[in-house]
Amino acid sequence: GLLHIEAPPEWMVTQGGLFHGIQLWVNLPRDAKMSAPKYQDIRSGEVRLLSTPDAGALVRVIAGSVDGHAGPGSTYTPMTLVHATLEPGARLELPWEVEHNALVYVLNGQGTVGTDGRPIRTGQAAAMGAGDYLTLTADGAQETRSPRMDVIVVGGQPIREPLAWAGPFVMNTKAEVLEAYQDFQRGSFGQIPG
Repeated sequence: GLLHIEAPPEWMVTQGGLFHGIQLWVNLPRDAKMSAPKYQDIRSGEVRLLSTPDAGALVRVIAGSVDGHAGPGSTYTPMTLVHATLEPGARLELPWEVEHNALVYVLNGQGTVGTDGRPIRTGQAAAMGAGDYLTLTADGAQETRSPRMDVIVVGGQPIREPLAWAGPFVMNTKAEVLEAYQDFQRGSFGQIPG
């Protein structure tokens, strides 16, 4: 899982268009840090689709669950990942596990987040406080290149352990990070085929 290449689909390279690539590196508790890496190729037809009663928002549950509706992604620790699309002027009250933290990242569009309606737009993130719902509202007018507001919402049960990070390595101590670098340099993580 350390060396990888992400690229847009070939048709988009030749025809052009808007493409979002999201890469999430999820921290694990100390006892699971040395788990074998894994990759999940989750296609659009596999995610759980939900909508608000007025059809103003489409919610794609990728991992975890929302209001009892589970997504196909598997995780080592309890977490949820969704991609939501809000039509102009739409409001989404997203049910959320109270004991989970939450981060909202705007892929495109603009609107507000939270019950106090804090402005948020493309490329911005908001860390949410405790609560059993996340509130998102799309502005009534969106930019022409992206007529809807798209957000990624991710969160999970806090691990509450020390964190040390450098490059692609996330461990609990600086010594563990240095050891991971040495293991990588020795080839302990495998070799890249020529």
